[in-house]
Amino acid sequence: MRMQTAFAAALGLLAIALLPAATAEAKPTKPAGLPPTAVLAWNAIAVNAVRSAVITTDGPPRPVLQAEGRVYTAYVQAAVYDAVTKIEGRYAPYHDFSADPDGASPEAAVAAAARTTLDHYLPDQAAAVDAQYAAYLASLPAGGKTAGIAVGEAAANDIIALRANDGRNAPTATYGDPTLPVVAGVWQVVPPATTAATPWLAFMRPFMLERASQFRSAPPPGLGSKSYADELNETKAYGAKDSALRTPEQTATAYFWNANGINQGNQAFRDVASQHGLDLVDTARLLAMGELVEADASIACFDSKYHYLFWRPYTAIRHADLDGNPATEAEPSWLPLLNTPNHPEYPGAHGCITGALPEVVARALHTRRIDATIWGATNGGTTLTASRHFETVKDLDRELVNARVWVGFHYRHSTIAGIKLGRAVVHWTLQRYFRPVHGQDEDEPDDD
Repeated sequence: MRMQTAFAAALGLLAIALLPAATAEAKPTKPAGLPPTAVLAWNAIAVNAVRSAVITTDGPPRPVLQAEGRVYTAYVQAAVYDAVTKIEGRYAPYHDFSADPDGASPEAAVAAAARTTLDHYLPDQAAAVDAQYAAYLASLPAGGKTAGIAVGEAAANDIIALRANDGRNAPTATYGDPTLPVVAGVWQVVPPATTAATPWLAFMRPFMLERASQFRSAPPPGLGSKSYADELNETKAYGAKDSALRTPEQTATAYFWNANGINQGNQAFRDVASQHGLDLVDTARLLAMGELVEADASIACFDSKYHYLFWRPYTAIRHADLDGNPATEAEPSWLPLLNTPNHPEYPGAHGCITGALPEVVARALHTRRIDATIWGATNGGTTLTASRHFETVKDLDRELVNARVWVGFHYRHSTIAGIKLGRAVVHWTLQRYFRPVHGQDEDEPDDD
């Protein structure tokens, strides 16, 4: 009981449902619709590990950044999903592997898959993860535990082998040097950052897409166009730190979507699973769908970003005298509401990644009326401290586009382009992955 209590306290997010103790290794009876507790718990553990990790393989020690965070959670959720479907069936695996599922405990498989993957990719978190793993295993009955561990470890090792040399943290050219003269339309790193964030993500091998450039966005509006001037002036007016036009509600919306995306997306998927009563298999599928789609949306988005290298409003507004457009006017001291992310502007990454989130939920629930609660931030922070409810995909997309203008990070067209890219990634990948087995068809989501 002491170990069970320690595990629950360490997790801090989910109460682990304890199964009756058993004294002998025996094939467990698996009821239909196993509770999703193990999948939810180990996703929360994975997110905490990713948020706490220090990366040292691509330069000075640094935390895991938001866009790359989906890569690490995708590794974990792919392994968990493959372990669960190896035992329970129902859906085709992401990547098949050899293991004997006979008598295996799905809960032990989930824990072993997550722990093995996390220890491999985030070794600095291994001590904390291993302690939670030991406490979790102690909370499970003996029946099927050993077989479940074997399946989970095999699933994780298969994903690790599959993703070897996939481009994570690989060296790239130098981008956005802020010491060079400003060139009209060309992105530079914006203070307080001094270097570009994870440019390797633009060249990484996707999880499901055929190539990173598969859904590359069309070019942004030309600097001399009316649409460019209109959108720059909108962001200039509404996204300024000292904007006189942005209302308190608009400011709160901008702050809401400044939440850490790794936490925000995973929390949303866990909440949807709980709210809609998904069982262990469907919860593993939702989280794998969500994290792998968001990882590929991140990769595809950064491909477009580092292809176009389009300047941020911070630079464009301060140097509007360089753009050749008579409808724009430079404001050399302009500042956005919050500090600008240190990667190119177009398309908007929040549009690509968070825009994919409701599309995944719509596919999992077979309706675009997603009825989902999303957690976000307040007062310029990144911690999940407030929630908003969204009935439909359109409701969420509309608010997200506005938020990125009101925070001063993007032009309206950029987040819309990001949402279109994310949606294309969702539709293409989910027609090919995570499909029901035995030839079962799956309905497309209905309209809003």
